[in-house]
Amino acid sequence: MKTYQGIAQNIGNVIIGRITKQGRPFFKRKNYIILCNEDYRGLTGYSGAIFTSASAPKTFRKLPIVCYNNNQIIKDLKNDDIVSLNPNGNINVLWEVESDENAFLLTEQCNCRCVMCPQPPRKDPEGLFELNLRILDLINPKKTNRLCITGGEPTILGDKFISFLKICKSRCPESNITVLTNGTQFSNFEFSKQVASIGLKNLLICVALYADTDTLHDDITRLKGSFYDTVKGLHNLAKFHQNIEIRFVINKLNYERLHSFAIFVYRNFPFVFHVAFMGLEITGYAEKNFNEIWIDPIDYKDNLRSAVLELSRRDIHTSIYNIPLCLIPKDIWSFSRKSISPWKNNYLPICQDCDVREMCCGIFTTSAFQSANIRPIKS
Repeated sequence: MKTYQGIAQNIGNVIIGRITKQGRPFFKRKNYIILCNEDYRGLTGYSGAIFTSASAPKTFRKLPIVCYNNNQIIKDLKNDDIVSLNPNGNINVLWEVESDENAFLLTEQCNCRCVMCPQPPRKDPEGLFELNLRILDLINPKKTNRLCITGGEPTILGDKFISFLKICKSRCPESNITVLTNGTQFSNFEFSKQVASIGLKNLLICVALYADTDTLHDDITRLKGSFYDTVKGLHNLAKFHQNIEIRFVINKLNYERLHSFAIFVYRNFPFVFHVAFMGLEITGYAEKNFNEIWIDPIDYKDNLRSAVLELSRRDIHTSIYNIPLCLIPKDIWSFSRKSISPWKNNYLPICQDCDVREMCCGIFTTSAFQSANIRPIKS
């Protein structure tokens, strides 16, 4: 999430609104925060204002204001971006209108404790779900190509999760909607039926499955029975003709089973829309359990190649996420995607001279550790 630190005036509670730079008709200002780089007149009716100056003109002393003394924010923020103005002067960008990487974090709670989870479960901040409803109400459907629903584990919210999907359909019927889930709740046939009955025509449900054996998957999730619940959930979703992606996060515990996992997927889930093999983000539990889960991608490159080509030959759409090109065989580069969210994506200094940098996913800036084998590739 992008943030800017300014100086707040007249802000007692968090204010959320859409950005506008040009000004709005008086009766259409309520949900807008105006971005000002000069002494605007007639700002009555706006939710708040951001001034690119050290202090606001005296004329606007009663308006909720954040002063951010840097014109860069004029370039960074776009019309219809959604931001929050906070009493401490923070400006948080909650939704970037020009990005396809926006996400609704419905909950930070989860029923699993995956050993490599980069975002460990915790108690939800007060008003988190309501914040998501507010953002969903403010987004511009005509400018929303894709939205993502994530957590924690969003499906554990039950009826709240169902109601959120229904609002998504009402607000953004043409948008592509992605749900990131461990899939265990879909073992409940009625829950799966409820989700399917909403009728979201562009819904993709991305399910985490970390092994082709119950013992290994459950060891990674730290939830006994999660393997069978996830498998049952996948089949329930298939019964209702839902689009399904399977996500496999590669680590020291499961890398040797990459090829057998690919065969398992083809034999048991030939209906899946997509399979993604994912590199580690070393933060959260992944950092805490580093010695247990870390393996350099260079050390499993042949295992990965075998799994990817196995699924590709079976005509199952397959991708590689979060692994730099220099760490995987060249003949599977075409399966690699630029998968890391822009706000936590970058390249190492050594990558400056790489001839394929523009094709490469780069690294997680949030990771506490990077492979020692990252190197520039020269044509």
